[in-house]
Amino acid sequence: MNFDYLEASKSLSKDKPCLDYLEHKASYNSGWQKFIYEGCKAVEIWMNPEADKMKIKGSIPYFIAGQNFKTGPEDFNIGINHLSEVLNIDLLKAEVNVFEFGTILEIPFSVREVFNSHLKIQGMKTRSFDYGKYFEDGVMTFKLYDANKNLKNKLTKNEREKLTSLYDYKPSANYLKIESHYKRPSIYFKSRFLDIESLRSESFQTTCKGELLNKYISIMKASSINVNSKKQLTSSTIPLLLLKEYESLLPCNIDELIKQKIKSFPSNIMTQEDKKSRRRQIKANMKKLESIKTCKYDISEILASQIILTK
Repeated sequence: MNFDYLEASKSLSKDKPCLDYLEHKASYNSGWQKFIYEGCKAVEIWMNPEADKMKIKGSIPYFIAGQNFKTGPEDFNIGINHLSEVLNIDLLKAEVNVFEFGTILEIPFSVREVFNSHLKIQGMKTRSFDYGKYFEDGVMTFKLYDANKNLKNKLTKNEREKLTSLYDYKPSANYLKIESHYKRPSIYFKSRFLDIESLRSESFQTTCKGELLNKYISIMKASSINVNSKKQLTSSTIPLLLLKEYESLLPCNIDELIKQKIKSFPSNIMTQEDKKSRRRQIKANMKKLESIKTCKYDISEILASQIILTK
């Protein structure tokens, strides 16, 4: 459980950054110049001498550890301290403009099941991807995505084998990344000025852990239906299965809706006996499905346990 991506800015005033270990990558008409540290693309250092400002952008875990599968606050601290020494600048006083805080969980079912059953957060827009689901508003994006897929895209086979030997990474396991991406952290946390030193405090990290868990719990999730055999999945029961799973998100009772719909058909289309017969058939099909009020793909307990372990 750790900070990942970070954007921070600092007014230089009389400070003179050391550029000895930086590799110049680009210059822009706006006056900004982009550098990276000794070929490492995980973090970018941006300088604007005319505006007397600098910025850092990137993933501190990838910068210092080469991965974000298993990292903690100590890696974040080491990374910031190292950059401060290299640049000869106190980055602890840099203002945090954007940051991410989250964790990777091993879960006992497919991450796809999580994406399909986690539907929305009140007041936030939902975006679905092949390997993830985002909930966002103007100040933050709450992310769920396939961490294993992400690792395989970013790391070489040798790097993943190193994760296996050092951190018990399992290539075939189901890993879910849960992450809060704060686009405007000073507004979200109601702080006029949030610096990197504030991020490193134990109290602020405790706050971030609580926000991560509470935001996850706030996701509206589809109720689960137990299916015990292939015979239950007929052309008649599958539509009912979907309706019952999403019933908790609709301001209605599915059984009552079906009943009223059948009653609404005129007698020249469906006689009274026909209506009774249809209702008996649907009721029989409903009995084949066992409803569970909670979502069986809810990982609240796993996330809460992870938070307790990292205290």
